[in-house]
Amino acid sequence: MWLMTFIGGVMVGCMASMPPGPTAILCIQRNISKGVRSGITTGLGIATCDTFYASIAFLSLSFVTGFIESNMLLIKCIAGIFIAAFGVNIFLKKAHTQLRRNHSERDRASWKDYASGFLMSFANPTYILVHVALIATVKSMGFYDTDGNALTNASMVLGIFAGCSGWWIAISSLLKMVRKYFRPRHMLWINRISGIIITLIGVALLISMISDLQIDIQFNELFHQTK
Repeated sequence: MWLMTFIGGVMVGCMASMPPGPTAILCIQRNISKGVRSGITTGLGIATCDTFYASIAFLSLSFVTGFIESNMLLIKCIAGIFIAAFGVNIFLKKAHTQLRRNHSERDRASWKDYASGFLMSFANPTYILVHVALIATVKSMGFYDTDGNALTNASMVLGIFAGCSGWWIAISSLLKMVRKYFRPRHMLWINRISGIIITLIGVALLISMISDLQIDIQFNELFHQTK
């Protein structure tokens, strides 16, 4: 039944959005420093990319997941550099300058917020593997019509987008209630703390890439010695 599949998709979307990461930090930072509209727009950008990755996982595009697994080191390197650079950019933003820019670029900022949310999520395509596990879990729970027709597939994809979007809208709505207590000096520290956390996540990806590279080199050397 398509409704059960849609509910399964909502579950996947919510579960995929819950773990803390650079996208969550970015969405929180945008909500507090720029407002609920910016937070929701950023969240919708994240949800769009998550739905794209989930669709790849759901449709079992093995050549995509195979490419990711075989190029994991390069992907971690690119993602780490992008995320770290994004974090540094947030760290260097000045609260007063940002507030003035928010008022003067209100319409253009919406597209920038959406694009940055999408790109932050897009920078880590290994997330497809997370969606593979989540979709398999939901299927095992019975939230999927085994017929697998077009309506069923569309229901799952739409459900994932609804779940992701609903999660970020809920977060933005909660943060709206506390935003009034923040002043420019608080926003400056929010930018700095968010920037540091996002930068550290990017650096952690690079360290993980270097560690995996060293393991591969040691494994290859051991293989050639025993050959």
